[in-house]
Amino acid sequence: MHVETHPHHRYVNRPARRFAWVMALVMAVVAVQFLFFDGERPSGVWELVLAVALPCAVVWVLVRTAFTPSVSWGDEQLVVRSPFCTYEAPLAGVRLLGRAGRGGALQVEGVGAVLPWAMARSVFDGRRAEAARRELRHAVRRASGVVVVPARRRVRVAWTDLLLLPSLAAFVWAFLP
Repeated sequence: MHVETHPHHRYVNRPARRFAWVMALVMAVVAVQFLFFDGERPSGVWELVLAVALPCAVVWVLVRTAFTPSVSWGDEQLVVRSPFCTYEAPLAGVRLLGRAGRGGALQVEGVGAVLPWAMARSVFDGRRAEAARRELRHAVRRASGVVVVPARRRVRVAWTDLLLLPSLAAFVWAFLP
């Protein structure tokens, strides 16, 4: 079976990404303000960790919920990137779930139910999201053939997960005797 390397269609929530970029920039400015321009500079490691813990945690959430999610598909392959997992499946092994096949969830053979996070209802990107859902539904209905390559689910781990370290350190420090 030929597996596509370049999908024909890709959907990301552009307004969510733009908002996340602005918020990430605001968090970086907040961290710089606390570290360098707030009168007293952090005098120790723990003050430094506490000053960057919240901005780092917020940026991590933004990366996971706005930058990471996407849905890509072609004639044969579907790739769904959610905040914590990536699902890759042949379209022939995907079934539509929901109201008479019009819902947003997908049943992926060998994996189970998958919700395309990026295509969630959006006030700001509703028309594009609905058009992308419609195209994906048509692609799933057109898909035929025998599933030779099984679906895969991978837990997403990225360098940006290091942004959680200051928050985890602050949490541990808060409970030290």
